[in-house]
Amino acid sequence: MGVSSYPNGWKNGVVVKGVPIEIPNPGKVFWVNNSGVLPSGGIGGSDSNDGTYLRPFGTIDGAIGKCTANRGDVIYVMPGHVETLTAASDVDFDVAGVRCVGLGRGSKMARFDYTNAAGNVTVDADDVAIINMNFHANVTSITIGLSVLAGATDSLVQDCLFDVETTTTDEFLIGINYGVGCDGFKVINTKMEMGLGGAATGIKLVGATAGGDIKGCTIVGDYSQANIAGITTASTEIYVDNCILLQGGPGGVGTVEVMEMLTGTTGVVRRCHSLANVATIAAHHVADTMAFFENYATEDVGQASGATLRTAASSVTASADD
Repeated sequence: MGVSSYPNGWKNGVVVKGVPIEIPNPGKVFWVNNSGVLPSGGIGGSDSNDGTYLRPFGTIDGAIGKCTANRGDVIYVMPGHVETLTAASDVDFDVAGVRCVGLGRGSKMARFDYTNAAGNVTVDADDVAIINMNFHANVTSITIGLSVLAGATDSLVQDCLFDVETTTTDEFLIGINYGVGCDGFKVINTKMEMGLGGAATGIKLVGATAGGDIKGCTIVGDYSQANIAGITTASTEIYVDNCILLQGGPGGVGTVEVMEMLTGTTGVVRRCHSLANVATIAAHHVADTMAFFENYATEDVGQASGATLRTAASSVTASADD
């Protein structure tokens, strides 16, 4: 028996086995799957399919091309899907208001697999959300993992993973790169694990941005610039909250600050924990016009006395044992 389809929904809602079914989006839903694991009655993914659950598209970019701007369309990427990226803008989110949701976890997390340094995922429209996707560096010196282009506002990266195939060689030089005017961006509950490769920056602001949230993230790597950086032009209202920022890796603690923001940048850094072997606790964050609250820092993974606390931008410190 085939799957029942109700493209126009239900006027008064619907309940299945006592559970109300909610429609979280007003637009169309498209499916993507090239994993070879098919639903009962389904066929293999192809961009010549119609993008339904049983006839999914083969690529995410193919699904984006079927979306309509600002309609609220959602792309579901099935567990085990691997999208190989070999050139710039292989996947271009150029339709406003699209939400891309990966459904797998662990080894079956839907993946962007970068097999060429030029591979790139681009956001080139407003209100794009990318959720629960694995950005996987499979070669060395990939220029950018995710590029949010100038003027693309209100983007969301949530519950994503940026990792590497080989911890000592492969990396994204820049994990997420924000161009000028990428106002209202959010990076939420996302992990970047770059190992001991030659990464430069986890999250980078290359132009002035008004409003941005980096919350609940873990950014780890032997970064040459900083885990979070915005050094070209000052941005405003940048909020970094409850993040773990670790410089270096198993080979030793890194000697570069975890955050570097141009003087004049405004915002708040709150409840973050950092590891870096720099001159002072204050030097963990080079951001002298931002406000700091309840941030802990250490320079030694084996420090018996625990971390020290940076309480304000004035670099006042106190022992965690006090």
